[in-house]
Amino acid sequence: MSHEQKKSVPAKEFVLYLGCVFLFTNLQGMVGGFRQKYLVDVLGMAAEHVGLVNFICSITGFVLSFFFAMIVDRAPKPGKDKFRPVILLTALPSSVFLVLLFWTPARLSELSVALMIAYQCVVTFLYNTSTFFTGTVNKLAVVMSSDHRERDNILSFRGISSAIGNSAPLVVVLVVGLLRKPGLISGEAMMYLVSAVLCAAANLIMLLVGMRAVKERIAYSPKKVNPLLGYRDILKNRYAWIALLSEFIKRFRDIATYMGVFLAAALLGDASKFILFGLPTGIGTFVGMLLVNALLKKLNSKQIYILSGIYSIIANAGAYATGALSFQHPGKAAYQVIFFAFLFLIGLQYGASNLLPDMFKSDILEDLEAKTHQRLEASLDFVVGIGSSIAGALAAAVAPMVLYGSSFLNFIHYQPVTASGEYLAQTNDTKLRLLLVYTMVQGVFMLLCAVPYFFYQLTGKRKQQVHEAVLAYRESITKELQP
Repeated sequence: MSHEQKKSVPAKEFVLYLGCVFLFTNLQGMVGGFRQKYLVDVLGMAAEHVGLVNFICSITGFVLSFFFAMIVDRAPKPGKDKFRPVILLTALPSSVFLVLLFWTPARLSELSVALMIAYQCVVTFLYNTSTFFTGTVNKLAVVMSSDHRERDNILSFRGISSAIGNSAPLVVVLVVGLLRKPGLISGEAMMYLVSAVLCAAANLIMLLVGMRAVKERIAYSPKKVNPLLGYRDILKNRYAWIALLSEFIKRFRDIATYMGVFLAAALLGDASKFILFGLPTGIGTFVGMLLVNALLKKLNSKQIYILSGIYSIIANAGAYATGALSFQHPGKAAYQVIFFAFLFLIGLQYGASNLLPDMFKSDILEDLEAKTHQRLEASLDFVVGIGSSIAGALAAAVAPMVLYGSSFLNFIHYQPVTASGEYLAQTNDTKLRLLLVYTMVQGVFMLLCAVPYFFYQLTGKRKQQVHEAVLAYRESITKELQP
């Protein structure tokens, strides 16, 4: 008997859901490079102190997410939703704490360095805690439909919406930054604060509206189980280990992405102009996701991911070579055009690296559900994220010291802005080294993170068998819950 179902998600609900994903990712995107730029050039924190804040927040967030995941994966009451109530409850805190990330009481820097570090750690911790729960908006994609083809389609468009949303802060900061010239907004600090307020407000309004329309269509088992057993089952799953190892390797690319806004400041004289680098890559990411959807008709997800890793090292090498040429020949626009074209080509690989891991995890979730009869979305994310969290903490701690400061790790020799907020001219050697890390480090780790998937076998016939078994189990739950 076939368990395939017709599409069940109405167009209005689908659009509202994508809007929620877009604006929540827009909120998260504001915290990326701009937050680090704020700490370095606005607050003037030393490289070692920025690295310490990043490391402490990464580790504490990772430890607490162990418990947060068990809370999210609790069995909901019969007929109740699992994710929507959590998202609605934390939409306001996540928006408020985003704004606080870009607002620091002036007296803190005057009192002591330790107090400044403590404040940044507390605010970042509160932001990370609230967005952990609000971020379950991304997990809704796998429970909005019981049909795996419709689910994968939702995941694809969710990935596209997320990729665009992640690049949206570049536009927000650019527009707000342009308003500095007439004096409407004074200084870089106010530019970041106003941008954060806009992103936070849009996120809050969209989540409060959209989450009232989205529905969860998965039949959850009402059976209460020890949440620690979920972690045990995940750790016994070999596919989860493959995903964990891959994400561990991939997260080291954060060292490269960290350099983006600093590269823009060095080359273009203003961090707000990072959009000129980020936009081609963002457009390429969007196109890359569309290409992945097309390729899935001929190749499986495993094959596409491995090929994308090989492609990444080639595209990033081309970006470095053409970027270096454009620096050495600043008067030749052709080199600059080719360089930006390669930034677009880099984005094509981002399409695969952003979309396919979520598809892998959705299939792993069904494999676990078929074996354990439990839905373990948050717990699986935690386990897969173990490697990612460790690598992310290391990357966040190391990146500032690679960029500038007195550490032996200082490879780039970036000169921070002056006390009056003026950008200093960077040497040509510094610019080339920034570009090298921004491109080649990224390419190397994207190639390496595809290697574990040589051993991934949850594709084709095996994937379909697991899906059929899961649908049969859900039907049995539905019949048991009927009065």
